[in-house]
Amino acid sequence: MDKMHFTLTRPVNAGFIVLWGLAAFIMVIWARPRPILTVAIGCVAGLAAGLIQRGRVRNSPDMSTQAKSALEVRRAFMSKRAGKWSIALLWSTGLILVVVSFAGGGNPTVAAIAGYMSFLFVREITAFGASRAIQQGP
Repeated sequence: MDKMHFTLTRPVNAGFIVLWGLAAFIMVIWARPRPILTVAIGCVAGLAAGLIQRGRVRNSPDMSTQAKSALEVRRAFMSKRAGKWSIALLWSTGLILVVVSFAGGGNPTVAAIAGYMSFLFVREITAFGASRAIQQGP
């Protein structure tokens, strides 16, 4: 099998889990008042996006392994309806978090970032198991 894009490997995905988790934790600790609503929205949307992403990868792992660049990974992901839903959820969650954070009190920028980092963290954890299917190939 040819070498796939580095973002599809298990060690890089584990690194993303640690990175997004630390970033979310720091933002939640830093924010006053605590951004509970944005973090909850991020976690729920992250779970949904992770389940969609995991299903997409498990249904056709060979499409992702052929990708050699980040754009090819995105193109392979967007070639299926589930991938399009996951990308749409990513963008709509960001927009919702911005709107909700500005409607609440405190620092809206930190609240939105805390929610989005929570989204990324939960999505990576949920989809992590699918990286084994990518590494094993078709």
